[in-house]
Amino acid sequence: MLVCHCRAVNDRRILDEIARGARDEFDVAAACGAGSECGGCVPAITRLLAACRDCPAAAASVTLDAVATHP
Repeated sequence: MLVCHCRAVNDRRILDEIARGARDEFDVAAACGAGSECGGCVPAITRLLAACRDCPAAAASVTLDAVATHP
């Protein structure tokens, strides 16, 4: 699912960056650009980060659709 329209970054790319060690929205922005333009996607990035906070290696099994259903 496309998360960052400004930079055309999807949830899989963001999850890949989390798995590689991105720990916050600034890390994600530095790695792939998501969240670095208008900021409209930052809440979605924050949800993905929260879902993967304790297990970055498991980020590959998370999707934004799944995160959206669990506040």
